[in-house]
Amino acid sequence: MGNDSDKPESAPEQSCVLAARDYADITHLENPSVIERVLSGTRAEAAAYVSNLLQSGVSRYVLAGPRVAFTAMVIEALTDLSREILAWKRAGTIPDDFSGRPSGYQTWVDLLKEIDSNPVDAERLKALKAMFLAANRINATDGESILAYQLFQIGKRLSSGELLLLKAVYEAYQADDIGRGPGRTLREWANSTSRRLGYQNVSLVLRHERVLVEEELLYPRPKVLGRDVFPPRSAQDLDEAVFEGSTGRITDLGIAFCRNVENYGIAAHESTEPL
Repeated sequence: MGNDSDKPESAPEQSCVLAARDYADITHLENPSVIERVLSGTRAEAAAYVSNLLQSGVSRYVLAGPRVAFTAMVIEALTDLSREILAWKRAGTIPDDFSGRPSGYQTWVDLLKEIDSNPVDAERLKALKAMFLAANRINATDGESILAYQLFQIGKRLSSGELLLLKAVYEAYQADDIGRGPGRTLREWANSTSRRLGYQNVSLVLRHERVLVEEELLYPRPKVLGRDVFPPRSAQDLDEAVFEGSTGRITDLGIAFCRNVENYGIAAHESTEPL
């Protein structure tokens, strides 16, 4: 394979996404020049990119083995991302040189790594693309870009169930379907939220709630008689009042996260141009 890869006549057959002689540039992803080459690829070239990853000799890819279904999802996610970013650049939503901004560069690298390692959780991938877009918008201030990058890091730690719960709480806040003051019990809050989610399972709501509280996207439950009721220790704990304030327990951080996802949904809807 050595000298053949450098012959001029073989160049047209090589993927512009992943040329054999510069594979190290791709595996490290830190090289900003990789961005244009990945984005300019076709679906077939994306397939070549993933195929080379699996055959690269880099331990974390070799151990993956012949993951045909997984590879197909990686290709699909990479192609979708390429289409969206190209559309945003053409529309002037993000700058051509978005990798020049520190947060833009970091979110790009992290997003490609997420697609490569875990394209299965569609809700999380959507949330991460939303934070990528927020960090790289052409009119974003440095503060907004840094906040979006921090939210990106939080998003990497969330599951689809936790993201859907956060969305349900945000929707309740938007609809003003919240208990202002200590009017509702924890059980009532969980039941109301589970109905928005479309299933009646309080325990699952409370399980996801804990993670969102730990990530400071939801306000914690109040303490009862000086002891923490997180998680509930008994049926009586579920009947204690929950203070929802003016936001239905969602924090300013949670609101910012959800607004970024909303804005991404609008931008993604407009990203209809093919590669």
